[in-house]
Amino acid sequence: MNILIVGLGEVGSHLAKVLSTEGHSVTVIDADRHRMRHVTEAMDVHAVTGDGSRPDILDKANADEADLLLAVSNDDNVNMLSCLFGKRIGAKRTVLRVKDMTPFHSFRTFFRKNLMFDLVLSLEDLAAEEIVKTIRQNQAVGVENFAEGKIQMRRLRLSDDSVLLDVPVKDLKIPQGMLITAIDRNRSVIIPSGDDVCRAGDDVFVLGEPKAIAAFEKKTGMRSTFLRTVVMFGGSSVVTQLSRALARLHVETRIIVPDRGEAEALAASLDGVVVLHGDGTDLSLLREEHVGDVDAFLGLSDIDEQNLMSCQLARSLGVARTVALVHKPDYVSIYQQLGIDVAVSPRQLCANRILSFVRSGSVSTIATIEEGQAEVLELEVKSGSKLVGKKMREAGFPRGCVIGAISRQGGSILIPRGEDEFEALDNLVVFALNEVVDQVTKMTKG
Repeated sequence: MNILIVGLGEVGSHLAKVLSTEGHSVTVIDADRHRMRHVTEAMDVHAVTGDGSRPDILDKANADEADLLLAVSNDDNVNMLSCLFGKRIGAKRTVLRVKDMTPFHSFRTFFRKNLMFDLVLSLEDLAAEEIVKTIRQNQAVGVENFAEGKIQMRRLRLSDDSVLLDVPVKDLKIPQGMLITAIDRNRSVIIPSGDDVCRAGDDVFVLGEPKAIAAFEKKTGMRSTFLRTVVMFGGSSVVTQLSRALARLHVETRIIVPDRGEAEALAASLDGVVVLHGDGTDLSLLREEHVGDVDAFLGLSDIDEQNLMSCQLARSLGVARTVALVHKPDYVSIYQQLGIDVAVSPRQLCANRILSFVRSGSVSTIATIEEGQAEVLELEVKSGSKLVGKKMREAGFPRGCVIGAISRQGGSILIPRGEDEFEALDNLVVFALNEVVDQVTKMTKG
């Protein structure tokens, strides 16, 4: 592929290195001459020095020949203009990285139409999703979040005494609000029909609303987590996202914030969360808050060293699990060597997510299953699609795919049934075997 990367921070540099190594034709744009000289000496890439938000610079970088434009600089405005002008010039697909996702929550369709991006990624959203996944899952359970956390996919391992064994899928009493989308049996992915049955050792993929899945887990004895209490330190934007995600899971949350103004603002914006003004590296404060008794302690400030220190202090008090936010990706391995259970780098997550899109050949891919046998896609139903106005049972989707959820304008979520109709601009969460991905994708286009 011809790939154009705008911005050579940690995300852009990592992508340039990996993608050029994998044989893609990579062009990079950045205004920092020193950084550009270093990259061109170390990597096999074509470099254009300048402002990636300027059409003349994009034209000089041959944006019209780009199969994929990745706008991943540290400036949201530069990234948005790069996507817009790049698409106008002729780039086939664009990926937009932003720091602040707040404006997109209510106006996602407006931004998508006017900025012409194919995919938007937020470092804060990715970090919050990863942290929730990390502190909730055990070895038998995997969790992925879609539609801003309103939809989840979980991978559940069936034990020898599971109540789901040898019962046809159509006869399983599944809570409203979720679906069984696939079965992974001996590393082979099956999209089940109503007559298929589960066997001991199968991994079952369920997709739906978190409450419905939690009820299903409890009923079947496969409850994946007993997370009850979490203490966070920091006032970064990740804290707000994470607090709301944990509130949906009914987790008791306390936040320690060093800046009084930020503490007051967080307390005003978050319901049911205790916000404390204090220092997360103050051992006496951590003792007063009985941090040693909570299920997880999260170091989420904007300063890496403070996150490391606060997690180490919490570990010394006996906390069950520590997670530290790392802004410099090179520090991740060091944190783990120093005893932090999990180090989360938002920039590394963003780079890895983009790499998965490139490798799958689709920017719609959210997750891949069993080395690409199946994919989870997020697809928008275009206004000219033949799906608009059709009921689910009439749509003619191929065997090998399941429409797991529909996210509608205004933020409503629907777990579709046969009589539900598709609407223009619906966002579909689709679980599909690799061989039918292209067919399903074409059905949503105009």
